[in-house]
Amino acid sequence: MTRKALAAASLLLAASMAVLGVLVALRVPADLQLPIHWSLGGVPDRFASKWVALFLPPAVTAAVAAFFWFLPALEPRERNLERSQGLYVAGWAALLVLMVAVEAMTLSAALHWGLRVFGIMTGAVGLTFILIGNQLGKSRSMYLVGIRTPWTLASEEVWIKTHRLGGKLMVAAGALLVLAAVLPLPSGLLATSFAGAIALVVGAPVIYSYLLWRRERPLAQSSE
Repeated sequence: MTRKALAAASLLLAASMAVLGVLVALRVPADLQLPIHWSLGGVPDRFASKWVALFLPPAVTAAVAAFFWFLPALEPRERNLERSQGLYVAGWAALLVLMVAVEAMTLSAALHWGLRVFGIMTGAVGLTFILIGNQLGKSRSMYLVGIRTPWTLASEEVWIKTHRLGGKLMVAAGALLVLAAVLPLPSGLLATSFAGAIALVVGAPVIYSYLLWRRERPLAQSSE
């Protein structure tokens, strides 16, 4: 999918969400408070007026589209971004998937659909992991996209190896999250699975990038 096609899809999605938000807001009570944040157990812990809650997803969707549209002009390593188009497209599409999930969760609260909120979010995060993970290992060093640690930014070789590991972990964690979302797991176990997957995907590549960099240093010093 091209940059223009993603931008068009994002704007269409944001507009559809906004129209749907108006229609739903006119149906529900004027003083209705809707959740805009959920705890790790899927329990709403922050609320806002119906207009704020229903228009937050389309607003964030439009902001995400604007960020990705201008990203090529903002990224100092523009050539590497061009070489990482798969990750650029996957990241944009993945965030749109997340916003659709948030919209579904908000509509469920407004219209009393009784959807399994945390299951929706767990499944959506799992899909984003799979989308991004499939492209992560093919990316090149950038300042605004990817696993940006001091060590991956200092070495292209560390970047490539770290992102290959990170991509494999993201796909595996994403598949497990999607599976957990569709199984009738207790909310506590689902929350534990979610937190464990996030910790693995975030923590392991950071540690790995440092270890790779430390291994590279003696080699670099001996060649001087």
